[in-house]
Amino acid sequence: MFNSIKTLVKVFMSFIRNGFKIIRFTKFGKGSSILKGLIVNHPQGVCIYDKVRIGRNARLSCYPINGEFGKIVIKNNCYIGDYFSVITADYVEIEEDVLFASYVTIIAENHGMDPECGIKYGLQELSGKKVLIKNHSWIGEKVIVMPGVTVGAYSIIGAGSVVTHDIPDYSIAVGNPAKIVKKYSFEQKKWLKV
Repeated sequence: MFNSIKTLVKVFMSFIRNGFKIIRFTKFGKGSSILKGLIVNHPQGVCIYDKVRIGRNARLSCYPINGEFGKIVIKNNCYIGDYFSVITADYVEIEEDVLFASYVTIIAENHGMDPECGIKYGLQELSGKKVLIKNHSWIGEKVIVMPGVTVGAYSIIGAGSVVTHDIPDYSIAVGNPAKIVKKYSFEQKKWLKV
């Protein structure tokens, strides 16, 4: 009985923190929480697994292409800092045990860019490219991950980086655009400069 009361209190507190809005995700796992200030459109495209923590003022936005909405999947045991933003018209997957600092943005969509079509950029048709953040990675403060990117398992993205291309497993990448500066050596048991 105690567990059911505890669950009810959590749901009620989430309801209060999110401005008395009922948000119905596709999945919202056990032990997961989202702090106040969440902005979400099309919550049916969002799937949050167990023990996920999302900080204050997050934005989870799924947009359609040809009537098909983008999807956001956040797997078990992810810790996500404040002001986290995901904007997708495709598919964004965050695997297990990923650590995000604050002010991280993941973009998996883009507006059309035809200056001659007579339609403002903001109203042109969207395109989307999948983004994958693999297990046990660490995404630093104010990182931007661009469409079509995979960040490898156990990789680290330094603060302020803009990730425009794939980062392999066990790599440290920094800068704009992010470049690999170290890779982990299992033989030497340490990070080595590239």
